[in-house]
Amino acid sequence: MNEQILSFVRTLVQSGASALAAKGLIDQQGETVLVAFAMWLIPTVWGLYVRRKAGLVASAAALPEVHEIHTTPEIARKVEDPSVTAR
Repeated sequence: MNEQILSFVRTLVQSGASALAAKGLIDQQGETVLVAFAMWLIPTVWGLYVRRKAGLVASAAALPEVHEIHTTPEIARKVEDPSVTAR
């Protein structure tokens, strides 16, 4: 799936958690607090993960317009794409 679409979905899920809180559907006890926290935490962790250096290089390498990426040996080892090579 396209990174822009995934980013949009993450934003919708995080907004959903905020909307639940604003509408008063999240109470102080019970599982609704855990659900809202998970709705915030999971997209946040995923967003941080895909925006690490190797994730950004992998996203760039997945673009059809990109034919070759030269990077450090450390990042090249982390990205499993033949178009990503070490300098």
